[in-house]
Amino acid sequence: MKLEMKIFKYALYITVIFFNISCTEIDNETHSEVFGLPHVAIEMRESDFADLKKNALLNEYAAITIERGGIKESGKIRRRGNSSRALPKPSFHIKTDGGDWHYVASNIDKSYCKEVFANIAFEKFGGFLVQKTEFVALSINNIYQGLYISREPIDEKFFQRRSIGINSLYRIRYGGMFTFKDGHNSAVDFEKLVPQSSVNYDDLNTLISALDKNDSEKIKNILNIENAAKYSFISSVIGNFDGITNNIHIYNAKKDNKFRIIPYDLDLTFWTINKFENGLLERAEDIYLSEYGLKREQCIDSTSRYIGSLVGVLDSLKNKISQAYENDPYLQGENLDWHISQIKRRISR
Repeated sequence: MKLEMKIFKYALYITVIFFNISCTEIDNETHSEVFGLPHVAIEMRESDFADLKKNALLNEYAAITIERGGIKESGKIRRRGNSSRALPKPSFHIKTDGGDWHYVASNIDKSYCKEVFANIAFEKFGGFLVQKTEFVALSINNIYQGLYISREPIDEKFFQRRSIGINSLYRIRYGGMFTFKDGHNSAVDFEKLVPQSSVNYDDLNTLISALDKNDSEKIKNILNIENAAKYSFISSVIGNFDGITNNIHIYNAKKDNKFRIIPYDLDLTFWTINKFENGLLERAEDIYLSEYGLKREQCIDSTSRYIGSLVGVLDSLKNKISQAYENDPYLQGENLDWHISQIKRRISR
């Protein structure tokens, strides 16, 4: 919370530069790539674009046409984010008939690689479902707006694309915990995303009750222990502190009626925090370690070594975005090599 407040206060001082940033003009010809990246070209009324920039806290949509991958379609756009809305480079939420999509301006992570790299680590080491992410060059009305991360939301269509049936999907709210102790309430601590029409939290309440009672057998019946334990180990290694009582998505799969975690919004990773507790992760760790006869240090060590083995991926990501990064009007003066080196330094500890 303190970090978010500092970021927000800092942002209030610098938003005045938002309107004075010069952008690169892109001609009217169709480009499948700009600066070596897939090009997302948005067209909208100039007055709507001015409102979009000026009214960062509003969630009203404006009509657009969007072209990506040679396909042009109608849609609508609004600003997205929480405290990041006060930062200079805007992020966008776009809706089309094909589904929702996020275009993320990585204001906090100047390397632009933490989220993509962390997703790779979760997917390869832990077998997690992760969001599809892609670096893109985004323009609005033929003006290059900068390097963006294209990211699919975790919603009903996320699971449909993967042919996965789910009973429910929840997102933990900021400060939420998997407990009923100290006045915590599941309907307050969690937002139900699927089905949106339901206010029934019974399956989540069953899990939380079992966690509070430390009933290992009941926990195993409703929670995929390996998934939750590996989420905790990986989060410890990469310092994913924002993904513990914020940014967790947890779904109940139809195939076995067990909950699993999906990593989300990983720009605040590679910090120096070692262990996390939110009422769920510590229980999952204890059960996992007991069943496999392991010590936590062993799991952390093996996770660290595996993630360290992926360090070469960072160079590949850096090379992919370097041209778009250098030309991004919001990143003038930033040193991509230095930002990447800081992630490598954190991995090597």
